[in-house]
Amino acid sequence: MFGYVLALEDQLTPESWQRYRGAYCGLCRTLGTRFGQRTRLTLTYDMTFLVLLLSSLYEPQEQCGTGRCLMHPVHARAYWHNAVTDYAAAMNVLLAREKLLDDWRDDKNLAARAGSGLLQQACARAEAQYPRQCAAIRRELEALSALERQGREDPDAAANCFGRLMAELFCWKDDRWAPQLSRMGMALGRFIYLMDAWEDVEADIKKNRYNPLKAQAARPDFDTWMGEVLMVILGDCAEAMEQLPLVQDTEILRTILYAGVWNRYARKLKQKERGSTDA
Repeated sequence: MFGYVLALEDQLTPESWQRYRGAYCGLCRTLGTRFGQRTRLTLTYDMTFLVLLLSSLYEPQEQCGTGRCLMHPVHARAYWHNAVTDYAAAMNVLLAREKLLDDWRDDKNLAARAGSGLLQQACARAEAQYPRQCAAIRRELEALSALERQGREDPDAAANCFGRLMAELFCWKDDRWAPQLSRMGMALGRFIYLMDAWEDVEADIKKNRYNPLKAQAARPDFDTWMGEVLMVILGDCAEAMEQLPLVQDTEILRTILYAGVWNRYARKLKQKERGSTDA
């Protein structure tokens, strides 16, 4: 359910792309130093977006550097991090464990089960520092699991669970910006959940797995309808963001919300079109 909120290099200026990649590399390094090197394998672009958003809003002091790593051993890459990066790293770890547990529940993936166990200590440290967010993750994922057990095909109810989860994660602090950040997170969480459900619905029908869009998938205009629903939800997210006093990295943030998040939707549509043509 991750990997949707990202930028593409051809959508940004070279300077903005370097800035974006620096945030990503900074988050990767922070995962390693704060939660152990193996947690770097859980890195997501979704949390990189959160780093950029909250850094633009709160403007904490940044630390910059260059260095090599196992993924990029030849050429040193620039990176930057700050207090927001520390927070996003903790959220990344917590969400990664839940993703692995979900893979275990859905497909009995032994590697996912083992991976979730390896993250146990890291998640305990993250939970001790951010109990509110951790409680929200557990509460909303349990509510989502209840819908799955009931077989309740209600897209709004399911998407709202993940929306409320993301709303809590977007609120780094309980301050004047929390309502707007919560609105943003709610909308983006709903978008991510429904995009993921739309992308997986055909496979879920074949494997008889839960998906709240199963009934809607029979619509002849399913893909078009889904695109319109997602557009409305994302519009609410973008409106909330535009009301925040953001200056730094606004080009990157807007490019992600207005273009980058649609990358997998467009790719899936092309796959469907090719399949229809081949048939």
